[in-house]
Amino acid sequence: MLKKLSPEEELEFLKEIHGEGYANLFGVLKESFALLQARAQMLLGLATICLTITGFSGPRMAASNGWSRFFIGFGLTFVLFSVMALVAGPLRLRWMTAWKAEDIQGTLLLHLRQRNHRTTYYRVAMVLLLVGLTGYLLSLIFYLSIVE
Repeated sequence: MLKKLSPEEELEFLKEIHGEGYANLFGVLKESFALLQARAQMLLGLATICLTITGFSGPRMAASNGWSRFFIGFGLTFVLFSVMALVAGPLRLRWMTAWKAEDIQGTLLLHLRQRNHRTTYYRVAMVLLLVGLTGYLLSLIFYLSIVE
């Protein structure tokens, strides 16, 4: 059974895996930030596609009936909230070498906490995007039910 580790426990576990070399540990953290950034960019791409499609078909869908108008507004609102969470969290630029605690161990702990914080924002953004896309899909369903 796996156990969720605190940042302190995770740092000790990383030392077990990679040794005491702080350069290796710093590199592992750098890779985790890069992965988080790439995944956040993927979500941002999905949100952008949704907003672009809505620019073309949204006015026609919203004009078709009240439910379609409600759900497209609902969906777009949550997509925009998702984008705000991405920009405030994982996409916020912060250089790892520009932040230092009292010692290397403290600095690594600071970066682990920051990574966890940004991961939370990523998860929130993912849920908001899914809710938004669901609203957009419901709008499309109501639009198609009226058109046919």
